[in-house]
Amino acid sequence: QKPLKKSCDCQYNPKFCVEKRGSFCNELYHSVLGLEYITDKLVFGSGTTLTVEPSNQEDSDPEVILIKSKPLEEGGSTGKAACLARNFYPKNINLDMLPAEVIYEQNTPIVTSEGTYNTIKVVNVTKASEVSCTAKFKGNFFTANATSSGDIKTEKTNMLSMAVLGLRVLLAKSIAFNTLMSIKLFLF
Repeated sequence: QKPLKKSCDCQYNPKFCVEKRGSFCNELYHSVLGLEYITDKLVFGSGTTLTVEPSNQEDSDPEVILIKSKPLEEGGSTGKAACLARNFYPKNINLDMLPAEVIYEQNTPIVTSEGTYNTIKVVNVTKASEVSCTAKFKGNFFTANATSSGDIKTEKTNMLSMAVLGLRVLLAKSIAFNTLMSIKLFLF
């Protein structure tokens, strides 16, 4: 049988296709009426989501953090607040925030490399409104530790960055030294 081209004459003349190209085109014509391109992908349903979780993961309570945007802190009239739930397992959690004008909320929590989950919810807030964030997890309520976007501890991040920079410099020096010693060995 000859391969079908993008636009098949079967749509307009199935008898011609059966005579010239065999029964495949005739079956295609009768099963997929009106398709111009045979190479189009067909999608049935919403698809399948695969999540791989470790089998021996221990349950972990969430760390709940409330972060307010800077314009709200600096005297602006409106801003945003985010409620973060980190490092929890299993993934069933419900974040409640007041005020309830939701801008963004994740449908399903994101799995981390450690096998725990993280999720976020963002709301609009005004300067006069009080912001609260509560996570309901396995029947327990966890209240957020209120922080501002500038108060997050960055000491560990800075120290880690400096350590990586130091190791890179050390690696560069050792490569340069080894190259010089190799050149000296071969030339002298």
